[in-house]
Parts: sequence; C-alpha cells; structure tokens
Amino acid sequence: RSAVLVLAAACSTALLRGALEAFSLPAVPPLPRRSLLGAAGSALGTSAGLQVSPALASEMFGLDVSFLDPPAPPDVAAPPADAEVLPSGLVTKLLLRPQCALAKSMALNSEKCLAERARPFDKVLIDYTGWKPNGKMFDSSRLEKKLVRVNSVMPGWTEGLQMMTPGETRRFWVPPTLAFGEAGDGAAKPGGPLVFDIEMYSVERQPKPPDDLKVPLGDVKVTASGLSYKQIKPGTGQTMPTPDSNITALYNGWSSNGDLILSTSFGGQSDFLLKEVPIKGLLEGVQLMREGETFRFWVPADLAFGEKPEGKGLPGGALVFDFRLSSIN
Repeated sequence: RSAVLVLAAACSTALLRGALEAFSLPAVPPLPRRSLLGAAGSALGTSAGLQVSPALASEMFGLDVSFLDPPAPPDVAAPPADAEVLPSGLVTKLLLRPQCALAKSMALNSEKCLAERARPFDKVLIDYTGWKPNGKMFDSSRLEKKLVRVNSVMPGWTEGLQMMTPGETRRFWVPPTLAFGEAGDGAAKPGGPLVFDIEMYSVERQPKPPDDLKVPLGDVKVTASGLSYKQIKPGTGQTMPTPDSNITALYNGWSSNGDLILSTSFGGQSDFLLKEVPIKGLLEGVQLMREGETFRFWVPADLAFGEKPEGKGLPGGALVFDFRLSSIN
C-alpha cells in the first residue's frame, strides 16, 4: 500500500516539475521519502487514521486499492476459546509479547510491566486496524502511527490500552456497549461489535489533570471578569508581579476535555515577561499571586482563545492551569 501511495505522490511531483521546466521556472527539488509519504497520506486523507474508500482512490488515481487492505484475521467473526473475557465484556488475545516480558516464562503482570503501563490520562503511540465481524476493514492507522490519549477513545480501547505495554500487540473483540453502540455514527464509526488489532510502541507520560477540571471545587474565588481561581500551595514571598515583571514559573495547562496543551515539563517556556502571556485570564490571575504560591485557574473561553480560535492548533473553550510562581526576577 505504501508503495502505491508513494508512487502516486511521486508521479504528481514529476508532473509538476515538468510543468515548471516548460515555463523556465526553478524545478521542484526531489522530495525525501518521508515527504512523499506525508504527501500521499495527506492526499488520501489517511492522517486521521481513517480508511480510504475504494471509490475515493478510484476517483483520484483511477486505482482500486482495496485489495491492499490488511486481511481480516481468521477469528474476526468470533473470539477463539483461548481468548480472555474481561468482566466488562471486552475480549482480548495476546498476539505479540511486550518488551518487558519477551520470554513466555516472564509474567505479563510483573512489577516491571505494571509500571510501564499507561494510565488513563497518558498518551500512547500505536498502530491499529479495525474490522467488522464480516471481515470488512473500516479503519486503520495505515501510513503513520497514531498518538492518542487513553481516556479520549472508545471505552473498549480505554480499557484495553491500559492492559498493554510497549512492544505488545493484542487483538480485541469489542462489544457495541464499549464501542459505538448498535447504531453507530457513520461509516467511520460503525455500529455493532468490532475487532481491532493494536500494537503499542511507546507511552508518553502526562501530568494528571485536576479532578475538578470542569467544575471548580473548594475555596474558589471569582474575579469580576469571570476568572475562577484557588490557592493550591502557599508561598513565602510578599511581592506580587505586574505586567512588566519578568517571572520564572512552572505550569501545566489543560483543555476542558483533559488534553495537556502547555507545560514546562514538555518544553513550555519558564522565564518570560508577564505581559507577553497571550491568555488574558492567565495574565490577570498571575498578578494575584505571590512568590512561591501555586494557584489553579479556570479560564473561561472569552479570557483564553475563544470557543473556536482562528489560529491553527490553538485550543478552544475553557482552559485550566496549575501555575507555580517560582520567582519575580
């Protein structure tokens, strides 16, 4: 499949290069393999991990590529006798052992393996393919691995991914109650029972979102602008920053659905001028703090980036920050 898609992208590039040469314009430099894969994936809409329908492939390239779909496993219609049935109704079978327990004599629930498993709020890098019980493939990560937060996917995946460690491949038979229900929601989310093969590559640890992420709890104060906040830890300093202050801080920020959007633990800037903070609610809130304090801020959408930001990649809706003002420099 990759070869066909790369060939299609390469042909498009060759045609463009020829047209440019005809007009005596600089030629397009050769694209590296990664760029070709990206171009093919983008053209075919595979970056979201959704199946490209044969009709779409035929329309774009005159090719029927459905024969390249990963074949359905022989037990796609019903789990085998040696599959494990969990209390929730999820059924699973180990296909490839994880790195923490490569030998059959090593326990999958050893202390080492348990420590490497993902928590609900962690992200995992996976490859997957999904089939209906009739053997029809409906979804696959295909050209590129997919990074997902464990508790942001269907309930069957949320449960299953927490059983896995890096290097492990499992097959899951997911009942409708743990998938998209009996009716489903379109071709990409079909109804009824589903079967998935999932291979886990790595776990990306994330800070745990606050339990009161969506609804402020405890001794919460609200400013006139609508910003809600509370003190998490007291500080020792007496100085409060102004917009012109240069500060050092540690922080984690989440969207209302639990996605980590900004963190000093993942490359966020720790030293900056306060007035350069682009989030109005955070700019307001930090000026209420003293050195050493940790606050939690619930920033409404109108004090953040709005409900539907125009900037690419900016989070919409309300945001929550745990913010420690380390020092005012």
